[in-house]
Amino acid sequence: MPPSIVLAPDTPAYPAVLRALATPERAPPTLYLRGALPTLPGVAVVGRRAACAEARAFTRALVRDLVSAGFAIWSGGAFGIDAAAHEAALEASGRTVVVTGAGLDCPYPLEHVPLFDRVLASGGALLSRLPDPSPPRPQHFLARNHVLAALTLATVVVEAGLKSGARSAAAAARKLGRPLGVVPHPPWSEAGAGCAEELAMGARAVTCAADVLGAVGHGPSPRRKRTETESRLPARDLPLPFEGTFGPLEKAVLGVLGDTPMHLDVICDTIRAPLPAVAGALLTLTLQAVVVEGPAGSYRRGKR
Repeated sequence: MPPSIVLAPDTPAYPAVLRALATPERAPPTLYLRGALPTLPGVAVVGRRAACAEARAFTRALVRDLVSAGFAIWSGGAFGIDAAAHEAALEASGRTVVVTGAGLDCPYPLEHVPLFDRVLASGGALLSRLPDPSPPRPQHFLARNHVLAALTLATVVVEAGLKSGARSAAAAARKLGRPLGVVPHPPWSEAGAGCAEELAMGARAVTCAADVLGAVGHGPSPRRKRTETESRLPARDLPLPFEGTFGPLEKAVLGVLGDTPMHLDVICDTIRAPLPAVAGALLTLTLQAVVVEGPAGSYRRGKR
């Protein structure tokens, strides 16, 4: 295994999304990385470790369609739905990121070391909040799920029981205001009882990739079936969200951005707005892929 790269919050390579979410009470976590984080927008796909065959098959089909639409797939590297998501992304020649609940020198589960090697060999990444020698602990996986939800455009729960760990990822997405999609299950399915509760709490129903694309503003409404032509479009060519839905600050930021990257400080000076407010607006815009984050705190408009 190659050595980990330490991503401290004050380094240029640190994800600005996490830095913008920091509060006076809670600083952004230091991250540990092997491989390369994808520049493509990401979707988190999670679910039960003891997933049924139908749920794993659905996961593979969903991931293949999301990869073909230009998305990277993020998950937790566990058995079941996580593994199916990573494997399907690799099979589709896509990029995938494993966000683990242990240090990168303590791969978990050990049975997935060959899978993690394939992720790195394909140009993907392994990411952790913990230093390399840290062993897996239950509380580490809860913290892991917050990072997983924060660094992706949306979270999709494929299968979850009432006490499934995947529901902590759903809770993190809900708390952060990220789109949360859940695959409906029959009411008699104990394996999907957690999904039913998430839907009752307001999660979006996901029956195909078009539902996910619609939720993040990269495709048609989930109520309309995508045409064959639309299904072949990469994410960067799909319609961007209607800019009229953005607030005044987001519109002001969009108004000063162009194809040339502009540093966060310059944006603040140009529109005469405080840095925390501008960082929040940029977070909204980057999550919608209207704005693209560059190196060292720079931003530019997304390509239409």
